[in-house]
Amino acid sequence: MQALAATYYDVLGIGPEATLADIKAAYARQLGAFREKMKTPEKPAAESLDALRQAFTILGDPLSRESYDASLNGVANQAVVQEPQAEAAIPTHTPAATAEPAEPREENFRFTGEGGEYFRIWIVNILLSIVTLGIYSAWAKVRREQYFHRNLMLDGSGFDYHGQPMAILKGRIVAVVLLFGLSAAQRFSPLAYGIAILCLLPLVPWLAVKAFRFRAHNTSYRGLRFSFHGSYGQAFKVFVGYGLLVPFTLWLAFPVFYRQLRKFVLDNTRFGTTAFECAVSTGTIYKIFLLPGLVFLALFVGLVLTAVVAASGKGGQEALVALGFLFMLIPLIFVAVQAVVVPYVTARTNNAVWSSTRLGEHHFRSRLPVGGYIGLTVVNWLATVFTLGLFIPWARVRVARFRAAYLALAVSGSLDDFVAGEAGSATAIGDEAAEMFDLDIGL
Repeated sequence: MQALAATYYDVLGIGPEATLADIKAAYARQLGAFREKMKTPEKPAAESLDALRQAFTILGDPLSRESYDASLNGVANQAVVQEPQAEAAIPTHTPAATAEPAEPREENFRFTGEGGEYFRIWIVNILLSIVTLGIYSAWAKVRREQYFHRNLMLDGSGFDYHGQPMAILKGRIVAVVLLFGLSAAQRFSPLAYGIAILCLLPLVPWLAVKAFRFRAHNTSYRGLRFSFHGSYGQAFKVFVGYGLLVPFTLWLAFPVFYRQLRKFVLDNTRFGTTAFECAVSTGTIYKIFLLPGLVFLALFVGLVLTAVVAASGKGGQEALVALGFLFMLIPLIFVAVQAVVVPYVTARTNNAVWSSTRLGEHHFRSRLPVGGYIGLTVVNWLATVFTLGLFIPWARVRVARFRAAYLALAVSGSLDDFVAGEAGSATAIGDEAAEMFDLDIGL
C-alpha cells in the first residue's frame, strides 16, 4: 500500500527540531489547506486527513513523540506513515476494519495548551483592558476563548471559537446599563428597588437564552458549529420558577434548580442536527450536595448555639471566648469552601452530568478524581497567592488539562462518518440568524 509521506514530520511539513508551538501551528496550517482543497472538484483523499491527525496526535504528546523519534532512529529513515492497519511500528488509535460491528471505543479529550503560551495572551489582555478602561475586555475574551477552544483536542482535531468582539461588547453594555439602573433604584428607595427587581425577572431568561445561543453558535468542531434551541418559556420556568424556589426553601431546592439548569442547557444544544441528551437524576445531584450541606448546617448550628449561650450569660467567659473564636474562623471557613468544597462539588457534578449525557449514539464519560481535583485547586490557590496573581494563567491551563484528561467520548461507529453526516445535514440559515440577533453577556 502506497505511503502518504516519509514520516509524521513530513506530514506536518516540519523538521525533527520543531517545538510544540511549531507543531501546533503546522497542524493548524495543514488543516486549513485540507479544508480549502475540500472545496475544489478534486477533493483530497480521506487517508491524508487521517495521517494528518495521527501525526499531530503522536508529535503533540511529548512521551509519544519521544517513542516515535526513537523508532525513527532505529529504522534509519525507512519508517513511513501508512494507513493504521499497515504498520504496527507506528502507534495508532484507529481500529482495523473488520466484518464484525465495531464496539464503542473511547476517544479521550486532551488539552495541549501551555502556561507560558497563555501567560503572554493573559498579560496583554489585562494591560490593554486597563488602558482602554475595560473596552478591550471583549476582544480579550475572544482571544482567551480561542486559545482554550483550539487547544482542546478530540480525535486529533481541536475545537474553535468564532465570537465577534462587538457582539460581546454590546452584551456587556446591556449588562452594565441594567446593573446601573438597579443600583440607582436601590439608592432611591426600597420600593423602587423591589419594583426594579420585579421588572428584571422576566428579562433574565431572555438574556440567558441569547447568551447560550451565542456561545453555542460560535463554537465549532471540525468546521461544524453547535447550536442552541431553548425557548424563552423553558428558560423562564428554570430561572424564575425553579430559581425562586431556592431562597423560599432556604436553599434546600438548589440541587433541583441546578439539575434543571444543566438539563435545559444540554438538552437544547445540538451538534449539527443531533441533540445532546442529559439523563442525570435529581437524587444523584442531592447526594452530591448532601455532605457539604451537612457540614454547613453543623457550622451554622454551632455558631447559633454558642451565640445563644454567650448572650444568656450561662456560659460565662468561656462562651464569649468561643464565640469570638468562631467569628475569627469565618475567613478561614470561606477559604476552605473555595479550596475544598467548591472543587468537591464541581468534580462530582461534572462526573454525574457528563456521564449521563449522550450525543446521538455516542456517550460521554467523565472520571474526574475528586481528591486530585481538590489537590490541584489547593496548589493553584497557594501558587497564585505566593506569586501575587502571576500564576493565574498556569492555574487555568492546569485545570483545563486536568479536566480534559478525565473526559472521554465513547464513540459508536465512526466519528468521521458522524461529523461528515452532520455537516451534510446542517443549514447555514440558522447560523446567520444566530449571528445577527444574539449577544453575549458572559464575562
